[in-house]
Amino acid sequence: MANRTTKRDLLNRLKTIEGHVRGVQRMVEEDAYCIDVIHQVKAIQQALERFNAALLAEHLNTCVTTAIRSEDLRERERVVSELLQVFGAAGDARAAPRGGGGRKRRSAAA
Repeated sequence: MANRTTKRDLLNRLKTIEGHVRGVQRMVEEDAYCIDVIHQVKAIQQALERFNAALLAEHLNTCVTTAIRSEDLRERERVVSELLQVFGAAGDARAAPRGGGGRKRRSAAA
């Protein structure tokens, strides 16, 4: 996984998110105004997106890079397949022809 600095940053992000979720829980327990709760939940969702982006960047820079540089074709295909599954594109990728890049480019005249 991540180096120590990145791991510490990821854990700190999660702890911050956890605290934010606990705050929203208190808001609900105290019958806070619904729109205020929604604003806080949206902030949590954005924080989770930033966490995912940071984790994905680390994964691409470490695990995926190592696998792509590997001599093992199955390992390279495995990491690409994982990424496609995570982003919901696995069905599209399987349907695309190999080597052709999938979609045909339009000419400038079209």
